[in-house]
Amino acid sequence: MVTKLTPVKIRDIWKTEDNEFTPWLVENIQLLNEEIGLSIRDPQRETKLVNFYVDIVGEDNEGKVIIENQFHSSDHDHLGKLITYLSSVQETKKAIWIVERAKSEHIKAIEWLNQNSSSCLFYLIKIQLFKVEDSVPAAKFDLISGPDESTLAIGEVKKEDSERDKKRLKFWSLFLEKLKSKTSLFSNISPGKWSNIYTGIGLSGIGQTCVVRKSEAAVEIYIDRGKGSEEINKMIFDEFKKNKEQIETDFGSELIWEELPNARACRVSKETNSGGWLEEETWDKVHDDLIDLSIQLEKAFSKHIKDINNLI
Repeated sequence: MVTKLTPVKIRDIWKTEDNEFTPWLVENIQLLNEEIGLSIRDPQRETKLVNFYVDIVGEDNEGKVIIENQFHSSDHDHLGKLITYLSSVQETKKAIWIVERAKSEHIKAIEWLNQNSSSCLFYLIKIQLFKVEDSVPAAKFDLISGPDESTLAIGEVKKEDSERDKKRLKFWSLFLEKLKSKTSLFSNISPGKWSNIYTGIGLSGIGQTCVVRKSEAAVEIYIDRGKGSEEINKMIFDEFKKNKEQIETDFGSELIWEELPNARACRVSKETNSGGWLEEETWDKVHDDLIDLSIQLEKAFSKHIKDINNLI
């Protein structure tokens, strides 16, 4: 015969979290290990840290493990305690928060912490009690949010994105500083973390752009007058292209002309052969090439921009 599990209220078994549940968990840490896939050993109850106590401090093969226990629903106060304890227990590699009920905002918070922390893994775990008919109640731990493969993968992507953004910000800061002594182009532009910097050059919807990618860089005339501007963008591009020979003569070399039929915008560009943002040792050369090409591009297009301004 098969019968159903009957839920048992936590406080029917443990009246208090600190004096009854926490000591029980210390004695039964192997149950938590087995159900969540952990390997915590030597758990110590109520470890004192200056002005407060951590519910449980243990360790595994990677370092320290801290556990914060909470009856009822998860709340901001206990999340704050968990992070405070983490900052005070040296070499903590896992932070575990055990609750009766997990609120959605705290599930998201643990997901965010796992995506953005490179030094510690976070676990939000639900504790439940069940019995079968008149049996002794049994505890069950369920992982609500933890460091699964997809969460950690997102974290790695964010870390890579952050490193890339820092490098690009530094790249553009040094570029704009060097640019000041040679031209007023981009003089009103602040460095950012994006792949390009853009400035207007005398006609709405036409801008001059410097672009840096991982291993290459380029200068561009970018034509985009906004939503619904496909026809006028193409018309401006065609007017420029009528003077292709003169523009390339003034520029000093051939340019890449792209109508971009599957996009709203059009562009004319020139790539450098110096490198991109990845290798800092090449930045001086990349900066010099972008500056020279930017000056040449502005000179080559300035007269023709005035002509187009008279047409539209």
